[in-house]
Amino acid sequence: MALVDPHSYADDAQPRTKHLRLHLAVDFEKKRIDGRAILELASPAGGPMDLDTKGLTIVAVTASGGGEVLFDLGPEDPILGRRLRLKLPPGTTEVLLRYYTAQDAAALQWLDPAQTEGKKHPYLFSQCQAIHARSMVPCQDTARFRVTYHAEVTVPEALSAVMSAGPSGVLKGKGTRTFLFDMPQAIPTYLLALAVGELESRDLSPRARVWAEPATVEKAAWEFAGVEEMIVKAEGLFGPYDWDRYDMLVLPPSFPYGGMENPRMTFLTPTLLAGDRSLVDVVAHELAHSWTGNLVTNATSEHFWLNEGFTVWAERRILEAIHGEEAATLGWALGQKALEDSIARFGADSPLTKLRTHLEGSTPTTRSPPCRTRRGRVSSSSSSGRSGALRGTPSSPTT
Repeated sequence: MALVDPHSYADDAQPRTKHLRLHLAVDFEKKRIDGRAILELASPAGGPMDLDTKGLTIVAVTASGGGEVLFDLGPEDPILGRRLRLKLPPGTTEVLLRYYTAQDAAALQWLDPAQTEGKKHPYLFSQCQAIHARSMVPCQDTARFRVTYHAEVTVPEALSAVMSAGPSGVLKGKGTRTFLFDMPQAIPTYLLALAVGELESRDLSPRARVWAEPATVEKAAWEFAGVEEMIVKAEGLFGPYDWDRYDMLVLPPSFPYGGMENPRMTFLTPTLLAGDRSLVDVVAHELAHSWTGNLVTNATSEHFWLNEGFTVWAERRILEAIHGEEAATLGWALGQKALEDSIARFGADSPLTKLRTHLEGSTPTTRSPPCRTRRGRVSSSSSSGRSGALRGTPSSPTT
């Protein structure tokens, strides 16, 4: 056994997934996803392969030649879920798992029409950070392992799907539509993201687009019209933007986070739509993650400061390039005050005020205190107001 991440059953000594092929059917009546996940292995392998699952019902597992793969589910751990151990035949190159999610899957938030802006259709969005991808897909759910993926998402005909991937087509069915996606850049599974609802989009530049509900999309397009300038400034500081597109999704009013830096599809709170572009700077944080976090990140949640710490630094460099040195100085002062408040709250000797935390036995989270924009208005960015759990899972704050 070579378990390095205390929040994953993934074993460094076992076969590793290099590519995921997902077929996801979204069922709003049952509030579940019926899935097929094909795990392509980095090299032919046999023997045990441990995956992370939480609340998933595993229907069947077969190997590349179509033969049945024996498997067993370990006991339920309240934080980690259940280890799914596959017993691969020698020479296995890929594994097909048929499964469906639980109604209370930690990664999935199901909204009734009344919880949306349009009030006509239901809505679904995911939040996989920090360790919730395992409740949507059986996988090696650790930031140590990265995968590329292809996905086919079937939804009711009136709705659209977006993912943290490039769109590659739409297939029409009887009362349904299937949206195709490809993600050629390898990502940790916490950056898997899905949203389904009544959605429209507006182009902001040749490589940037904003998605939202029809009643919101024009306001969102106006608010974020300057995002291309922000990308250009960031490229001048950190090098080329390697993710091809920077699209954003403004979620319904009930979205409980500030933002999430899903590659190719940043999720944003509608509270940023102030009508005067005064809160747009929050996007700089999510954009900065395109370099710090999404390209290079911590191997485990115990080193999460490497992700958010460097991203805050990069965010301030972007805002300095746009607004000048005074804005950077103000950002530093506000950050220093937030740090001092956190140390006072938890105590200077608390294990939670160390850069390198020890979180075994705790649910990792990405929650931090609220911050202020350069104009002094309270807002929340991905490092301020995003919780690691959707439904009150026990969590330990990180600094």
